[in-house]
Amino acid sequence: SLMIKKLLEYSSVTEDDCVYEIGTGKGEITQKLCQKAKFVTSSELDKSLYNISHNKLSSYNNLDLLHMDGFQYTGKFDVFVSSLPYSESRRFIYWLINQQFKRAVVILQKEFIDKLLSIINLSSYRSISVVSQYCFNITSIEIIPPSNFHPPPKVYSTLALIQPKNTLTKSEILMIKKLFSFRRKQLGSVLNRLTNNEDVINYCNNNIDLSKRIHE
Repeated sequence: SLMIKKLLEYSSVTEDDCVYEIGTGKGEITQKLCQKAKFVTSSELDKSLYNISHNKLSSYNNLDLLHMDGFQYTGKFDVFVSSLPYSESRRFIYWLINQQFKRAVVILQKEFIDKLLSIINLSSYRSISVVSQYCFNITSIEIIPPSNFHPPPKVYSTLALIQPKNTLTKSEILMIKKLFSFRRKQLGSVLNRLTNNEDVINYCNNNIDLSKRIHE
């Protein structure tokens, strides 16, 4: 389909690249990746889909098909490609922060990508927006209408390119989430509630306007 073509085009996979895919499905994207990449690892949780792909793609010797939860994979890869289940979107972003990779090309729900790219003062600007924009360069490439899928979902989707920029530790991410649970409160009052660490308080007093609200 046109969508798979676009996904492959923006993944820019070459014969030097190791590719990782979550959600083999029936192996349509996987097969095309095998024709371009040095090596492909693809994971599928559903046993029957895994079996279908395993039979269909058995002739490729540059492919490792895994029957597992794809986020448990700990191997290395250069390029990530996936049309992910939308229910896994948040989990995917937090997983990707801890990976080393060159680029990821994904199809996700448009509303979710909009939230990642949201800006200050919009109600959709959340902790995941802050984390994503700090850790990644995210480009929305194309909006995909439901009619491009079989069966058509009820939502629009977005093809997005994600490139790594910075990393955050798990505790830093937890702190951002915690701060955002007070997103409309003033920084000064939230600091008093969360810490009595003199260094933190002095740093903030000297560098940040404490009357600003967290989401600002």
